[in-house]
Amino acid sequence: MTCSTTNDVAINERLQPISVETRYCGRYQSEVCIRDLKPYSLDEPKELGGQNMGPTPLENVLASLCSCTSMIVHIMQREMGFKLDTMRSRAEGTIDVRRVEMKRTGKKYSEVEPLSYHFYDVHQEIHISTVETDERLEELKQHVAKLCPVSRLLEDAGVPLRVDWIRE
Repeated sequence: MTCSTTNDVAINERLQPISVETRYCGRYQSEVCIRDLKPYSLDEPKELGGQNMGPTPLENVLASLCSCTSMIVHIMQREMGFKLDTMRSRAEGTIDVRRVEMKRTGKKYSEVEPLSYHFYDVHQEIHISTVETDERLEELKQHVAKLCPVSRLLEDAGVPLRVDWIRE
């Protein structure tokens, strides 16, 4: 049995599998099934050949980034006794739409050398209303940067990620 770094709990007691299932629906659309939640679609917008039945996979990643940030703020708010009035998050990502190059050159999708296989860059704004001091807000920011799995995933993939915290 392998133990975690603190040697108090076996790793298999801490690690929990998660899973999703998708069903291809044609063209660019897939139906996503997670746990016992209502299925939803991932799709491309009409101008990119989809039916606009749901977010694109990369839009879904940005939604995950904003949601994950909120969840970590909630956890840290409780741990720190941080006074939070309101918070909202917005993320924008730049992606390489290779179809533009396909039209220009007549190349197939697989023949176009991508500028980026995922996000070229991501910018997140976190708007927060709090009476906490700048020092306490900075402490919260550091915890979120360290603990948010989705932001860490983007950073580990080499995506330039800029996060701006804006007091309201």
